[in-house]
Amino acid sequence: MNDNNNSNNSIGVGKTFSSSNTRQPKEFKTLLCVFSALKGTQITIQLRSDTEFYGTIENVDKHLNIELSDARSTNKFNQIIEYQLILVQSRNIRYIHIPDRIDLNNLLFIYSKTLSDIKKKNQRTKRKPGTLPYKADDNDSDNDNDEDIQKEEEE
Repeated sequence: MNDNNNSNNSIGVGKTFSSSNTRQPKEFKTLLCVFSALKGTQITIQLRSDTEFYGTIENVDKHLNIELSDARSTNKFNQIIEYQLILVQSRNIRYIHIPDRIDLNNLLFIYSKTLSDIKKKNQRTKRKPGTLPYKADDNDSDNDNDEDIQKEEEE
């Protein structure tokens, strides 16, 4: 009897929240979507060598390598070096500090909407079975030419 109550109280244990009917792009299954959505924002990246980079995200590739522009690096001896453009390899990254002023929920919502708009724009339209790919209108210029040809043949 006590086991029954415990099983009712453990809501969500062992359950997945994703549905098999809804397909998410691969990009949303990893942290790639977070950093792709942060393009154009300034972040701090801490490397495993205790070097920190502060700069604007220009690009993020599928391996999570991050390209920063107008970057500044500070090493463990507090030496500052400035870079116009630098690529930080993901295998060297320890932490990525995202500023508190950034609302990630809203940013990811906007990013997902942008991706779905791009997907819809590039998606091919499907024809219904049994329909022609081109339906001529009554005002079509080809019909006018056909009538002219018929008149010439009659004369």
